[in-house]
Amino acid sequence: MTTPRWGPGSTSPAAALPHYIVVMPAPTSCTACDFSWDEITRHNFAARLSVENEALVAALSSAGARATRRPSPARWSVLEYAAHVRDVLISIRERVILAVVLERPTGVAMYRDERVDAGLYRNDTSGDVAEELQVLARLVIATVSSLGDGVQDRTLVFSPQSPHEVTIGWAIAQLVHEVRHHLMDVRENLTLLGDAP
Repeated sequence: MTTPRWGPGSTSPAAALPHYIVVMPAPTSCTACDFSWDEITRHNFAARLSVENEALVAALSSAGARATRRPSPARWSVLEYAAHVRDVLISIRERVILAVVLERPTGVAMYRDERVDAGLYRNDTSGDVAEELQVLARLVIATVSSLGDGVQDRTLVFSPQSPHEVTIGWAIAQLVHEVRHHLMDVRENLTLLGDAP
């Protein structure tokens, strides 16, 4: 019997990936949130991240009791989206630092759905997450602003779950994309929930 290249029974590392992982090239644009990775540079990163992050903090802070409600089983709550972004800021910053220090490292996987499923966000509050988003955005901006010339071209394997090779410049842009995209998710949640208490 022939072992399949992908899927159950495969000897490829991709066979062990969670159901939501699809091995493909790193994206260069996102039509859902109207974002292009090549728009982001070291020089405009701070302004772009700050704008998106402040809008996310404002949306989270205005959500009130709706922050913890899921509009459907297929969607996270506003608070879960915001907590995910907080963790993304930590995770990608660490991947960038790893790529500055090591040759072509592999970033640590986030296990995004598993964090939510395990209840790791259950003790978060909107106030705490809003404050953490602000602190972490400043920390990420300070890290990126300290990078030397040419460093953005160094490469890394993004993670075992997303095993495409990317540059530090791509990872920096991904930080902005994550905040922007999940801000869109948060706004959609608030629209779906309406004025429900």
